[in-house]
This record gives sequence, C-alpha cells and structure tokens, in this order.
Amino acid sequence: MKIVFRKLQKKESNSYRELRLECLKIYPENFGSNYHDEKVKDKLFFQPYIENSNTANFVIGGFDNEKLIALCGFHRYEAKKTRHRGTIIQVYVKQEYQGKNIGLDILKSTLNKAFQIDGIEQIELGVITTNSGAEKTYKKLGFKEYGVQKNYLKIGSNYFDHKMMVIYANQYNP
Repeated sequence: MKIVFRKLQKKESNSYRELRLECLKIYPENFGSNYHDEKVKDKLFFQPYIENSNTANFVIGGFDNEKLIALCGFHRYEAKKTRHRGTIIQVYVKQEYQGKNIGLDILKSTLNKAFQIDGIEQIELGVITTNSGAEKTYKKLGFKEYGVQKNYLKIGSNYFDHKMMVIYANQYNP
C-alpha cells in the first residue's frame, strides 16, 4: 500500500467535506466541532481555502490510489502580531487505515509545507487528553505541551480536557 500525501485541490472540496463529517460523527469527543452543526453548513471551515488554493491555509490529504483516507489542516493566524504562528487542526485517518503510521506521515507532510511559508516560526495544536494515540504521535514529531485547558469540551454530562502543544521551526527535524 502506497499512500500519497499532497495538498487538496479545488475539485476535492466535497471529498474533504465527506471525510471531515465522517470524523466528527465517529469521534465526537476528539474534535471541538459538532457533526450536527457542521453538516448543515454550506461550506466547512477549510472548503473556501481549498477552493481558492490558499497557500497559508490548506489541507493535506492522504490518498490510497485516488481515495481520500486522511486529512490534516493548517491555518495561519492572520493578525500582524500573530502571523508568525499557525495551527494544525482536523487531523484524521480513516479507521481501516489507522495504526499504519499514516497519521505521523501526514503530519510530517503538513509541517514541512507549513514551515516553508515565509515567516512561520511556530505551529500549535490541541489534543483531547483522552486521545493518547494522537498525543503520542505529536510527541514523536517534537511537539511539547505548554498547557491544559480543563473542561474544554462538554458532551452530555462528560467533560474533556484539552492539551495544548507547540513545535518551533528551529526545533523541527523532519
């Protein structure tokens, strides 16, 4: 099995939407967005960026042949004082492809592309503390914890904490 990683193209906006909604439905506790809220939107967060081929806000897709099986989004902060930063969001690998280092590889591909953007010095991400597999992957790449937000998500009567992590360009070693 050869998985190809590349930036999603305009024509793949709807494939992105399908896979994004799938991850929200299957893993509601791992994402801040809610499946029911998102599915009624005309466009999900990254769709306009995909459709406009935005260079500072993009999604890397993992493809098994032509089938989209993984997502990893990068969003650059826009304000003048925070443009040196960006964030990784919406990391997902289809269930049948998990456990094959695809998450690690798609993150590497995303970080490589993001750190090529002029002025990007640090990249942040967040992970729900119960998602230990994702956290382990982030640590392998060099992400370091800088804080925990208690009760970040509430689903029914259950609370989930959010671990915030960061990696700096001068510490990233692909």
